[in-house]
Amino acid sequence: MRPLVALAYYPLWAVAVTVAVTALRLGRNVGRGLVALCFFLAFWVTGLILLETEGTVALAEHVLPSGIIVAAGLAHAYADVAGASRRPVVAAYAVSAAVALLGAVSPRLLYGPAARSPGPLFLPLAVVMGLAAVAVGARLGRAALAARGLQQRRIAALFFGSVLATLGGGFLVVLRVHGLGDVLLGAPVLLLAILLVAYAVLIGELGRSRRVFAQGLAYAGLTAFLSSLGLVVFFKILPALAPGGGASLAWLVFVTFLAALPSDPLRLLVVEHLGRRMFKRPIGVRDLAEEIERVEVRADQAERLAELGRLASAVAHEIRNPLGVIAAQTKLLERQGAKPETVASLRGQVDRAKRFLDDLLRYSRPRPLEVSEVDALSTLRLAASHVRQIVGEGAPPIEIAPEAGGPIFVEADRGAFLDVATALLQNAAIALEGSAEGRIRVVVTRGEGGFVVVRVEDNGPGVPAEIEAMLFQPFVTGRGRDAKHPGTGLGLAVAARWLERHGGTLRHERAALGGGGGARFEARWPERAAEAAG
Repeated sequence: MRPLVALAYYPLWAVAVTVAVTALRLGRNVGRGLVALCFFLAFWVTGLILLETEGTVALAEHVLPSGIIVAAGLAHAYADVAGASRRPVVAAYAVSAAVALLGAVSPRLLYGPAARSPGPLFLPLAVVMGLAAVAVGARLGRAALAARGLQQRRIAALFFGSVLATLGGGFLVVLRVHGLGDVLLGAPVLLLAILLVAYAVLIGELGRSRRVFAQGLAYAGLTAFLSSLGLVVFFKILPALAPGGGASLAWLVFVTFLAALPSDPLRLLVVEHLGRRMFKRPIGVRDLAEEIERVEVRADQAERLAELGRLASAVAHEIRNPLGVIAAQTKLLERQGAKPETVASLRGQVDRAKRFLDDLLRYSRPRPLEVSEVDALSTLRLAASHVRQIVGEGAPPIEIAPEAGGPIFVEADRGAFLDVATALLQNAAIALEGSAEGRIRVVVTRGEGGFVVVRVEDNGPGVPAEIEAMLFQPFVTGRGRDAKHPGTGLGLAVAARWLERHGGTLRHERAALGGGGGARFEARWPERAAEAAG
C-alpha cells in the first residue's frame, strides 16, 4: 500500500468506526440508521484500502460494490431523524443489496481487473445510481429547508454528507474505472462526509447524554494514542529484554505479560488525568465513583422529598373528595335559588383550593425532565394565550419581542418551560389587571455563556419589599386571601425549581417598564441542556 493512501484512509476508517461504536455504547437518541450509516461508511473505506493493498486487490473487487449500501444508510438515517416513512428505506436496502450481491458474485460485470476498466453493466448501473443519489439529495435538501431548529441542523448535515459521500464514493469509482482519477482524491471529501454524519449523531443527543457521548469520543482518542505507544514498546523493546534475546516464545509471553500488567491502570490514570483538564465534568472511573457518592446523598434527600410528596398526595386526595362534594352542593344551592354572590364565593374558594393542591403536588412531587428542543417564542405565545384566558377581559396587552435573527430554540422540558412562562406572565397580568396603562413586555435574547434569557417586565406596583428577599421560597405570596386572584405562594417556587433542575436561574429586579415601580423577572435557560437533570 502506498504510504499516502494509508495516511489518508486509515484515519477515516478509525473515525467512522469509533463514532459508530461509541453511539452504540453510550448513545440514547441516536437511532439505528445513523449508526448503520457510520458502519457502512467505514466498510466503504475498507474496500478502498483493500483496493490499494497488494495481495487484497482481488478481494477488493468483490467488496467495492457493497459501497452502494451507503445510499440505503442515508435513507435509513433520514427516516430516523425526520420520522419519515420506512417503505423507501426497505426499497433502498433491497436494491443496494441486489447490486452488492451481483458485484460480489460477478465483479467482471461491473469492472475489469483492479477496477481499472468498465464492465458491460457499469454504465447503466452508474446512471441509475447517479439518478438515485440526486433523488435522495433533493429529498434531503427539501426536508432541511422545511425543518426547523435541531432537526434542520441534523437533516442539513445528512444532506451535505450525502453529497460528499456520493462525490467521494460512487463518483470516485467512475473516475478510477475510466482512468481519470485516483483514490486519494476521495480522502478529504469522505473525511468531511464522515465528520458531518458524526455531527448529526452527536447533536441528536440531549442533556447529559451528549456530554457523555462527546467525552466517550475524546477518551477513545486518548486511549488509542496511549495504547499505540504501548504497542510500539512491546514490539520494539520487549523481545530484546526476554532471556535469550526473545528466542523462547515462553519467555517472551512471560515478560510481555509482566510488562503489560501495570500498563492498563497506568493508561487509565493518564487518560482520566487529561480528561479532568479537558472537561468540566469528566467521566473517568474515579469521577464516576465520586458522582455515585453525590447521587447517593441526593437520593437520600430525594427519598425524603418523595415521602413528603406521598404525604401531600394523600392530603390532596382527602381534600379533593370534600371539595367535590362542596362543588356539587353549590350547584344544588344554585338550583334552589341561593344568592348568586354566595354561589360565586363558594365556587371561587373551591377553585382556589384546587389550584393550591395542584401547585402543592407540582412542588412536592416533581416529575423527571423530558428534554427536547423547545421553540421559545411559540411557547411564550402559548403561555400568553393561557394567561389571557385565566385573567379574562382585564388582562393587559402582552408584547413578545424576540431577538433579531429568527427563531430561538432551547433544549429543555417543554412543559417546564411553559409552566415558568405562564407563572411569570400570570403574576404580571394579575398585578396589572384593570389598569388602562398596564403593559407587559417579554424580551428573549441569547445571553453570554450559552444561555437563552427570557425577561418579563411590567409597569405595575412591583413586588412588596417585605417579601422580596424570600420571593422564591414556598408559600410566599404578595396576594392575600381576599384578592380577586389569591395566590398560593408556590408558583414562583415551582418556576425557580424548574430552572434550577435545568442548570439555569430565576431572579427578580426592581427595574420597571417605563420607569417608576414595576418588576422584571429574568429566567436564564441553558441553550444546550448538557447538565439538565433527569
